[in-house]
Amino acid sequence: MLSILHLDCCMKNMNMIKIGPVGAGYGAGGIIWDEKGRDQVAGFLISYNENAILSLQFLYYEDDNFVLSTLFYYADDGFNDHSAIVFDYPSELLTSISGSSEKVGNDKPVLTSIKFGTNKGSYGPFGTPKVTTEPNNIADFDFQIGNHRLFGGFHGTENYRRVQSIGVYVKTQVNDQLQ
Repeated sequence: MLSILHLDCCMKNMNMIKIGPVGAGYGAGGIIWDEKGRDQVAGFLISYNENAILSLQFLYYEDDNFVLSTLFYYADDGFNDHSAIVFDYPSELLTSISGSSEKVGNDKPVLTSIKFGTNKGSYGPFGTPKVTTEPNNIADFDFQIGNHRLFGGFHGTENYRRVQSIGVYVKTQVNDQLQ
């Protein structure tokens, strides 16, 4: 299990720490996406099947409006599950993200499950948490952000069919929220 205290891939930059990504990391051939600074998450859209997280799209509150992020990959073969989650914004805030990634065949790792926690409950898991006896084939992750509005944005990678990885930015100070 990876945790924010044990990741070697953290980078302090502009009052935020970059954690992850978990799954196929940068340089693994995927398309990099980055939502740094988009810290007022108000919900998300997700599509998934039993093998992978196929797409993610986030709902943010910016400049007194709700806006959607770019859709991070979407492939629909007609057999996928879809969920739309809207938080009780502004009182409900993101406090954790957990899930698993798995190397599928000879492909790069992909997210196989994801769960979002808030100060009011949790959503998911979406997809199927994987269990294997093969070492280095699965990476579980659990980003605990806490109840102090420290979330600073998402980042990750996608390929032509799936979300490959996800990471988060965490603010280094609670006062960053007030600026």
